[in-house]
Amino acid sequence: MSRAGGGGDVHNSPTTHGDHSIAANDIRNVIIRWVLHPSARWLPLLLACAAVVAAGARWPDGPARQYVLWGVLTGLSLLAAAARVLDRRPRDALVVGVLSLVSVLATVGGWLTFQQVVAHGEIDVTGQVRSEGRQPLDDGAHRTLTLRLDAPALAEPRDALRLTLAIADHDPAGPTCLPDTRATLSLLTSGAAQPTEVRPGGTADFSLGARAGAVRIGVVLHTARGCRMDVRATGAVLHDR
Repeated sequence: MSRAGGGGDVHNSPTTHGDHSIAANDIRNVIIRWVLHPSARWLPLLLACAAVVAAGARWPDGPARQYVLWGVLTGLSLLAAAARVLDRRPRDALVVGVLSLVSVLATVGGWLTFQQVVAHGEIDVTGQVRSEGRQPLDDGAHRTLTLRLDAPALAEPRDALRLTLAIADHDPAGPTCLPDTRATLSLLTSGAAQPTEVRPGGTADFSLGARAGAVRIGVVLHTARGCRMDVRATGAVLHDR
């Protein structure tokens, strides 16, 4: 069909639509032949294994819970890829295509999830906390110490620190002083937030702000007269808020 217009003729030929259908069918056939080709059977599995190896090479610290989604997607990608390898039915194009697609999408999703953990996940730096000051602490002249994290512990930038403090009787055989004991924690930087008071085993969260070369936290012990206490960090986790 044609229609005359002021600027010329406009043609709507069925041949054009036919050419598009033929091109689409050709593309679909090429994809199907590639998916069913014996050499393509291993590609999803190789891709999934490569992603696992790459993740293992730069595995960060932190609690296992932040890797759950990555683990689920990685397991799905490996299972689908293995099923693709084991499926040797040459004409089952739909099953083969679905297995390949699921494996590749799960691999990509798992890798993106892992990158999110690398960039923003929690980092356990408990073993890198250093204590400055003499212990045991008491209610008199020796009631303060400083907990310090140096630059190596802060290599991965995070904007907050969650610190858990253990306070124990210096003499376990004597009467316990724990019910009367608490500690005040302060971030020793300019413009720091208000001090935080914690009980034995308590946790405080500090905003670190701009990236610093070191983090210093002052600890002031409050306990009953005559009590002597040991103080240490049992948990130190860098995280993003």
